[in-house]
Amino acid sequence: MKNNSPSVNGYILAGGKSSRMGEDKGLILFNEKPMITNVIEQLKPAVQKIIIVSNNKAYEQFGLEVISDLITDIGPAGGILTALSHSDANYNFICSCDMPFIKTEAINFLIEHSFDFDITVAVHQEKIQPLFGMYSISCLPEWKNQIQKNNFKLQELISHFNLQKLEMKTMNSFDEAIFTNVNSKSELQQIQQKGK
Repeated sequence: MKNNSPSVNGYILAGGKSSRMGEDKGLILFNEKPMITNVIEQLKPAVQKIIIVSNNKAYEQFGLEVISDLITDIGPAGGILTALSHSDANYNFICSCDMPFIKTEAINFLIEHSFDFDITVAVHQEKIQPLFGMYSISCLPEWKNQIQKNNFKLQELISHFNLQKLEMKTMNSFDEAIFTNVNSKSELQQIQQKGK
């Protein structure tokens, strides 16, 4: 990251037990390592510091700051609220813990194209990826306001801001696998069997 760029923190949302997985997705072994491990490794070169948003103290094993959700049971909207409330950076790259193929190059690409907007989210095959996005600290007051109105749907929430939808296929050497989420144990087995 260039010295004259705005400050950027990285927040990984590790929201708790998945009903379909039966345990915390970020701690499930993928290629013999907890799934969150690759997210941490790929995020580290792109941001000033990494914070994990989770109520599970087991994430402290990775040697990073772990903060608990300010509001529980409202999904990733609460995780983003927690990240923005905690952050001391101008911008915050926010992603999920269950993206085993995330790449530093893709993170940097999105960060470099983000600074003129409140929120920049990745788009691939016309699908918006709010949990692969940059969120300005200036979003916090309105984000709080929307949550107070019980607006917890990310697609709706982000529409209230100066939003950029960044088409990732314009990036050189883009690999669509970076947006692979693991939502069930059968999906995990399928992905591992493919040898990715």
